[in-house]
Amino acid sequence: MAYLFPIPSSSENRFRKAEKWGLVVIILAAFLLRIWGVNFGLPYIYHPDERLYVPIAQNIFKTGDLNPHFFNYPSLFFYLNALAYIPYYFVGKVMGVFRSPADIPAPLMLGMGTGQTSMPSTFLLGRLLTIVFGCAAVVLVFLIGKRLTNNGLVGLLAALMTAISPTNVLNSRYITPDTFLVFFVLLAFWEALQVFEKGDIRHYVTAGIAIGLVASTKYNGALIFVALVTAHFLRYGVKGFWKAGLYLAFVMSIVTFFATTPYALLDHQKFLTDLAYEATHYSTGHPGMEGNTLQWYLAYMWNNEGVLSLIAIVEILRGFAIRSKKIVLLSAFPIVYFIFINFYVVRNDRTILPLTPFLFLQAASLLTTLLAPTTWRQSTLKKWSMPVIGVIILAALILPFLKTVQAGISLTAIDSRETSGIWIEQNLPHGSRIAIESYAPFIDPKNYSVQAFLWMIDETPEWFKANHFDYLVFSQRSFGRYYAQPVLYSNEIAQYNRLFGSFDLVKRFTEGGYEIRIYHVAP
Repeated sequence: MAYLFPIPSSSENRFRKAEKWGLVVIILAAFLLRIWGVNFGLPYIYHPDERLYVPIAQNIFKTGDLNPHFFNYPSLFFYLNALAYIPYYFVGKVMGVFRSPADIPAPLMLGMGTGQTSMPSTFLLGRLLTIVFGCAAVVLVFLIGKRLTNNGLVGLLAALMTAISPTNVLNSRYITPDTFLVFFVLLAFWEALQVFEKGDIRHYVTAGIAIGLVASTKYNGALIFVALVTAHFLRYGVKGFWKAGLYLAFVMSIVTFFATTPYALLDHQKFLTDLAYEATHYSTGHPGMEGNTLQWYLAYMWNNEGVLSLIAIVEILRGFAIRSKKIVLLSAFPIVYFIFINFYVVRNDRTILPLTPFLFLQAASLLTTLLAPTTWRQSTLKKWSMPVIGVIILAALILPFLKTVQAGISLTAIDSRETSGIWIEQNLPHGSRIAIESYAPFIDPKNYSVQAFLWMIDETPEWFKANHFDYLVFSQRSFGRYYAQPVLYSNEIAQYNRLFGSFDLVKRFTEGGYEIRIYHVAP
């Protein structure tokens, strides 16, 4: 083991224990930050994707039909969630809650981001599984950092950055494949690192399997193959073209992908249709999450991960300048992946998520290099290097940590979707015909005639009058995305203004910083 400065052999065990306990503390912090707010919204369902993914996993478990009938994402994520229902169902059956798998209830959805579950534990199950993979990713970051640099401090620092990262923490609470993707991408990189250092055929096999698991989690993650190719040629140079290991890994990745997403072959027509839809979706746009891709990603990383992103970029440039093979290896995937995602119109935090652990590893590498007294030649600089860099590290960690805490507070606060839902139940006449758009409060369809619209501007004021609606319920997450970008969405804003001006405002709610508007459609 290498340290920042020479350590007497009698003290090495103490450093190893400190490293071990440091990792334990970081994992605990990662878990606590992720478990905070894990029950957000419940029994209501606000996340637009969870409402799709939970029923798919439930159906696989209930029926034994391994065809998810959905291929916008590959199948491994759904299979893992379906497997989680085995102990869940067993415990429920022992407790007398379930008599058969059919007793596990599916959520009741009115529209995108508007639903309710009669059994919140079905959503907690999936969210907890995501947290497990999020914490496991923190461990992998530590192992990679330590192995790559032969310095445990790099691993600990990068793991800490991952543990408190706003992007990682937020996505570790959702029943989506994104955090699973981060875990498997890191696993694939770990295997690529073994190929770089050892080159044994077994590491090519395990690397191929890991890459197949990545591709079977989210299609775009398959670009991690770049890390294996880089490791291979950094080890062998041009001779690598004649080494069979790389080709074997490629075959194993394909075999693993189809083994874990088998209906890509068995239901290939549906697979190709959904895959084409997803590619078109990211290429053509999504309201509120489109345009200025490069600028948006750079601003997002700066605003959420702060100066750590800049430090990582400096280390990447330094690594190429000094021709460090290990930094080049660490940089290959994030560079290629970042270029790739900027070819698409749609941009969001979950798309850039797989890059973040690699940036943290780069940042930790540079900061620990600067901490080392051997980096500084002048005695004065040696004296001040450690406290100065220590202050820089603390300052760099403050912004992402505060962002994570702020997001946790926001997630657990009661917002106007709940208060407006209660008000509607208490004040609007039962039997009223109500139109809601995405992300609106849940309105009991037993008491009201509810019709959901993706966006309320899908119809005109005259249409709502002609179809005898009594009330319209608008949601900030729907109309607000247009008003946030007035130049890009001037037409949509005009349509919303026409709707707002055509009806009487009954009530406006703003609790928790979330706006809900209720309008009365006069006869």
